[in-house]
Amino acid sequence: TEAAASEWLVYTILILMALGSILRSRIITQRDAEGLMAAGVVMLTSMVLLLLSAFLPESPLLGVTGGLFPSPWSHGIVQWVCIGCVVVCATFGLVAGTIHSWRDALQLITYGISRWPWVILLIMLLTFMADILQSFPHT
Repeated sequence: TEAAASEWLVYTILILMALGSILRSRIITQRDAEGLMAAGVVMLTSMVLLLLSAFLPESPLLGVTGGLFPSPWSHGIVQWVCIGCVVVCATFGLVAGTIHSWRDALQLITYGISRWPWVILLIMLLTFMADILQSFPHT
């Protein structure tokens, strides 16, 4: 299980969640002014908070040397973007009326995972094969 459950698998699942939420919320195809306004406010607010958390002096998200790279902030940026995308799409869905219940909200989150499960299996296979190849002695 260690070979299959890799960092790449987590990134793949998060990216599929973000893509699925974009498709399921219909944020690209449905032009609802109130929904887009609410999604924009949530996106701008979260971006400002993320940037403030990185650029404030003595921030715990900065690296040991006080820089952004490498730091916990830079290592978590992909996760933040994916989860932020899901939150923005959920906000749009609630305001625009494409999300009506908890079931719709859960389908928003899992839509990409259920639509493209072969991508998850492919990443698991690739990481498993890479682990097997690394275990062979090098000549």
